[in-house]
Amino acid sequence: MLKLREDNAVLWLFLAAVTIILTGIGFRDAWPPDEPRFVLVAKEMVQTGQWLIPMRGGEIYPDKPPVFMWAIALVYLITGNMKIAMLLPNAIASIVTLVLTYRLSRSLSDEKTALLSVFVLLLCPQFLIQAKFAQIDAMVACFIWIGVYGFVRHFFIQHNWRWYFTAWAFMGLGIITKGVGFLPILLLIPIAYFSWRRQLLKGSWKKRAAFGPLVMLLVIFTWLGPLLYQGFIQNAPDIQKYLSNILFKQTAQRYANAWHHIEPWYYYLLEVIPVFWLSAVLVVAFNAKRLKDVLTERPPYMALFIWVVLVVTFFSISSGKRGVYVLPALPAISMVAGLLLARFGVPKILAITARLFTFSLSLIISVAGVVLIFNESLANKLITRYHSDAETLTQLAVILVILGILGLATHIIYVVNKPQNKAHPTVPTQSMAVKASPLGMQLVLWIMVMSIIPSTLLSQQLNSFRTPTQLLDKTASAISQTYPLLDFSIIEIGIVDFKEQYLLYSPFGITHFGYHTAKATENGTAWAWLTAARTGAASTMRFILAPKDYEFQCADLSKTASMGVAHRDEWLLIPETAAFSTCELSSTGPIYPPALTPSHSEHIKNTLNSV
Repeated sequence: MLKLREDNAVLWLFLAAVTIILTGIGFRDAWPPDEPRFVLVAKEMVQTGQWLIPMRGGEIYPDKPPVFMWAIALVYLITGNMKIAMLLPNAIASIVTLVLTYRLSRSLSDEKTALLSVFVLLLCPQFLIQAKFAQIDAMVACFIWIGVYGFVRHFFIQHNWRWYFTAWAFMGLGIITKGVGFLPILLLIPIAYFSWRRQLLKGSWKKRAAFGPLVMLLVIFTWLGPLLYQGFIQNAPDIQKYLSNILFKQTAQRYANAWHHIEPWYYYLLEVIPVFWLSAVLVVAFNAKRLKDVLTERPPYMALFIWVVLVVTFFSISSGKRGVYVLPALPAISMVAGLLLARFGVPKILAITARLFTFSLSLIISVAGVVLIFNESLANKLITRYHSDAETLTQLAVILVILGILGLATHIIYVVNKPQNKAHPTVPTQSMAVKASPLGMQLVLWIMVMSIIPSTLLSQQLNSFRTPTQLLDKTASAISQTYPLLDFSIIEIGIVDFKEQYLLYSPFGITHFGYHTAKATENGTAWAWLTAARTGAASTMRFILAPKDYEFQCADLSKTASMGVAHRDEWLLIPETAAFSTCELSSTGPIYPPALTPSHSEHIKNTLNSV
């Protein structure tokens, strides 16, 4: 029987975790809805040299502070490869989160508990999803967890003022990454309770502790200070508006009076946590009767559990909710689950549930692939709906079959190393404990299969459908075919009702008219820009890209050409000749011209010459 020693198990688990998290980097481009936005901002930072304020297409991006975009831009500056740059920061942040979870759990308990805590965290879907995508949440969760780690080490393990102040510093860094970086402060509530109960280390509170918030503010003001100077000393109105938005609208107003992502108060409890914290929730649920006694015996774990409850409650109070908001609490609940597993083992029913779930999902995936291969009617419907082709769909189906079969094959590990179902001395017979090694190996191998293949083979196949490159290349080709003798330097293309991916992946410069401009004003401004050559205000040939359902006004749409479908929208290319001579819509909106670099110019030449 294959059995791993505990010290080797730690090494192999971390090797598996690093492999899972890093594999797939460089295989795909930025995918909507959020990745293209952050990648575009980071790319503009590198191209323009302006890093203080996030910009997208020359327009201030007012919704988030810049730290996450700084990280992407820095890696891009070093590597020159955006496919690597966009995913590496979150991968590193997630690995740091795993390492700190292991170290904190080992310091509070032992090696076995630390191993199981990391194991539970790695199996939680929310953790892996965020580790492998270019969204802000994995990074801010890492900074928040560093804050929690510092507080727990200082108050419960050993006086360490360096870690205490580090916690405050990373809270500041978390705040200028995403406003919720202050969440470790909530841990001070149970810490204060245990201080009152005299269950903290003596001397944890001293006068110097009052300097913690100052450290946090100092970190925040390394970025905010220059902004305040430009906004209020130099009286820059755009920066004043940005500060108002980022300091008030995107924080207090978003929390107290959210305007989107509206969900009921029980959203996290019923729709997010049971699914995306699945492994941790199952362990805690199967040990619910023992939970209070275990936590009472261990104040640090009780403090962490209370902190999880406070974080979930904090986000549940706000009407605006997204599942990723509660990600920072996931390492803490994973530590509680790891402690329960180390103390009581894996109940037989939980082991059966885990094996049944992984087996069933693998079977469903493989069957879905087979159905796609042999069900021609279904295949044709999918091809039509997603504007794909038979070859691509067949390749995707084959990948699904392989993925499902390999998922099923991981169960051989458990069967070959099947343990004897003997009752654990501390667990009742009806809740028999199962040796963790074979089950653990099967689950880790299964999650590796389910992560690595989608991150590589599946991502490559889906990439062209998750970016608008085909539509943009077709636009360049259409212009080349219609105007074969056209000088490239006089082409200008504008876009309305756009998303960031169109600016990011365009082989040519694109002018836009503001991300938040009212539709009527955007339309009128685009019309004025399109027809500027008629009045001598422009010497270029101009076109507008617009979604068909945008119903662009002040133009004869019968003179437009369809460029195809991208992201569920059919796009029309509107030439200047299709524009009416007059338009009653307001044309006072902003105009953001493209920032063409030599590489962009060369790209459009190559694109047009290839036709």
